[in-house]
Amino acid sequence: MQYRAVNELLQKGKRSAGSSVGNYIHKESKQNQWGKLNYIIDAEVRTNDLVTRWKDADSHTVNDVFNYCPMVLNYLSLKGFNKVLFVGHFNAAQASWTYPRKSDRNLHPTPTFKSADTTMVDPNIWIQFLPIVKMAMGYRNFQMHTAKPPESRFTQLMHSLYKRYEIDLVPASEQYKHGGDVTITPPHNTMYDAVVFAGVPKTGEDEGFTEHHIRSTFSPICCEGFEIIDINYQDKDHDKYIGGVRENNSDWLNEVFVSRTIWDDRFREESEADRNIEYSILDTMIDCHKTPGGITYPPGYDFE
Repeated sequence: MQYRAVNELLQKGKRSAGSSVGNYIHKESKQNQWGKLNYIIDAEVRTNDLVTRWKDADSHTVNDVFNYCPMVLNYLSLKGFNKVLFVGHFNAAQASWTYPRKSDRNLHPTPTFKSADTTMVDPNIWIQFLPIVKMAMGYRNFQMHTAKPPESRFTQLMHSLYKRYEIDLVPASEQYKHGGDVTITPPHNTMYDAVVFAGVPKTGEDEGFTEHHIRSTFSPICCEGFEIIDINYQDKDHDKYIGGVRENNSDWLNEVFVSRTIWDDRFREESEADRNIEYSILDTMIDCHKTPGGITYPPGYDFE
């Protein structure tokens, strides 16, 4: 599955009676947005004299951003959220956004059409671009606010890009890590029905945390029964979300991938094994937890 500058079908609404709402973004709009992000990253790196390797002979961060992020946004759209809090984790000390495919950081087999590539883009980098792609591709069916920590080492280049795209930022008391605490200050009367964590690590490699701890930390600014969606490219960690139950992604990801086959003829022509690898990457990365009773919106909740 590779970025393609062709017309793309985007999911823009919750499934109803077995159907969903979507629309196409024209290939010229995609090309313009690709060029814009490519230019802005390059400009920010040069202007601020940063040592950031975001592309090489085999890998290009912007390609992966516009290849995978719309798939994740389609997943969120199909779930029908209204207001989403995005909690990312960017480390300015990570000088290279690509790494060798033949390393223990590559957790999945390499699809055959990428077999000659020697590097890959860090998925925990391209997922930080989710708020940017939401703006660039015109997802208006749900709101997304992005937590901004005060520490410059966790903002730097990524939050410079957020500023360029006029992302809705909300203050955070510190860079959040799983198992720790944080105070988020959203706009008045804002309650989120989902919290999306992107590449967020634990407070310590050997530490664990419960689902209850996450809900207790974020419940003051969330609807009752809000969904927790943890997106992370890592080996299975049984010390995360202790006491919680992971939701099966198939109902949502199946439709996301069916949508891909509608507009991407090259993806349709890939082998079943390669398509399964691509599915497994997103299915493994997206870890969703929800309560049995579902989301309860408070009286007078603003759905706009």
